[in-house]
Amino acid sequence: MRLLSFLFAVCFVAGCASTAPTPAPSATATSSSPAVERYQATITPQELAGHLYVYADDYLAGRETGEPGQRFASRFLAGQYAAMGLSAKGTGDPAGPYGIGGYLQPFALEQSTLERLTATVSRDDVVYASSTLAPDATDGAQLVPLFGRLEGGAGPLVFVGDGSDLKHDLEGAYALMAPAGDQAATRAALSDLEAAGVRAAIIVGPPVAAALQQQAAGAFEAGGLALPSMDDEEGGLPPILITAQDVVATLMESAGIEAGTDGYPTGDTGLTLDLEADYNVETVMSENVVALVEGSDPLLRDEVVVISAHLDHVGDDGDGPDTIYNGADDDGSGTVSMLEIAEAFRLAAEAGQGPRRSVLFLHVSGEEKGLLGSAYYTDREPLMPIEDTVANLNIDMIGRYDPERGFETTDYVYIIGGDLISQDLHDLNARVNDETGTDLFLSDRFNSPDDPNQFFRRSDHWNFGKYDVPFIFYFTGTHEDYHGVGDSADKIDYDRMARIARLIFGTAWELANQDERPAVSGVGFN
Repeated sequence: MRLLSFLFAVCFVAGCASTAPTPAPSATATSSSPAVERYQATITPQELAGHLYVYADDYLAGRETGEPGQRFASRFLAGQYAAMGLSAKGTGDPAGPYGIGGYLQPFALEQSTLERLTATVSRDDVVYASSTLAPDATDGAQLVPLFGRLEGGAGPLVFVGDGSDLKHDLEGAYALMAPAGDQAATRAALSDLEAAGVRAAIIVGPPVAAALQQQAAGAFEAGGLALPSMDDEEGGLPPILITAQDVVATLMESAGIEAGTDGYPTGDTGLTLDLEADYNVETVMSENVVALVEGSDPLLRDEVVVISAHLDHVGDDGDGPDTIYNGADDDGSGTVSMLEIAEAFRLAAEAGQGPRRSVLFLHVSGEEKGLLGSAYYTDREPLMPIEDTVANLNIDMIGRYDPERGFETTDYVYIIGGDLISQDLHDLNARVNDETGTDLFLSDRFNSPDDPNQFFRRSDHWNFGKYDVPFIFYFTGTHEDYHGVGDSADKIDYDRMARIARLIFGTAWELANQDERPAVSGVGFN
């Protein structure tokens, strides 16, 4: 799962095929049919563990996006699908060894490394402030980039309060904002500023500039992976910088702008900010892995249920006796569960009980860098049309326990999404849980756009949900090893993980076989 952006903290101070017997052919089954439970039973704790001990091994070096460990992970998964005989649905070269390349969906990312940032604030040719940020000059940091690549250039400096005051002309402006403290509201305000055409948002964060020094040093680290920009893309966030309260106060005083009882007045300050940002930009290749169980109904086979999980993690920090972030739970648990769910669908298809709709298995990369692989799939190269995608079932961290869960049972899974877009999907999932005996406690603890953790924005279902595709995000919570070197395969509860995977299989089965697709009925979250 993508780690909640550091922005808010600083502002607010090898696998194996199933050996289960192939069920005898019969007509397409419903979720209450013994046949469905028989296919669910092929998803076993033993096979999940067999996959995950390989997938979360040190050999994969934490599966950092674009690095050799992640590329190996992609090919491992492609090999599993090739061994199953599922249809290749990627866009890679199918002529590679054993056709594994046909399961890959390669895409290019840009890695930007800041080399120098120069800022000048002026009015009528009078310079009121200037600063330069470089690797050897961070002690006097006044303006530090946090997110996105700055295009630079000159534009008016406009106060927007907490970000909600958008009545001023912001096209080409630098928006100066002081968040009120609510993460969801700040995130929404930043998105609105991007839509308004700002060059960048500047957040007034810590009280004094000295607190910016640590962030300034980190601004020059290699990173900043992003999809190359496209002129017709909308949404997302603008480039974001942070400054300090004393920097703003000194600037405004020198320019003769006084603060009132409610702070500085919103609107154009009359000042011009000119930024010059120099970056080193390199291309980094990554890929999604995509496989398909083709639908059997000629009237429904062009519609698709997408099951997703992210294949990447956060790599190796190279410092200390244990340096590798194995990511067994995040998101090895979702990744290997998908392999077992795919195997169950394959067995059903071989027995003449293939799904009426198609089922697409989508392993995305770059999730930890900003949901990049799923954005590439939904925004740029959906391999089956988004409008024909009846639902997305996303699996991210289903192997451990949330120590802050607030209830005693460990037989639970958090259900996020569902009724936000489709009450039909929410109810279907609950019915499958009751009728097939997975008998999990389906918690709605995080199922709200107002939840301060914002989990509903932090995994790959987001990129389907923004197109009003009904989704469920299956999740069991963060824990003491979240994004740590202790997230290892020996700490996973494989028995409960298998039950959650069986629930997801049953829900996908129903979605693929019922006559009607789930209605889009909820409030959504756009």
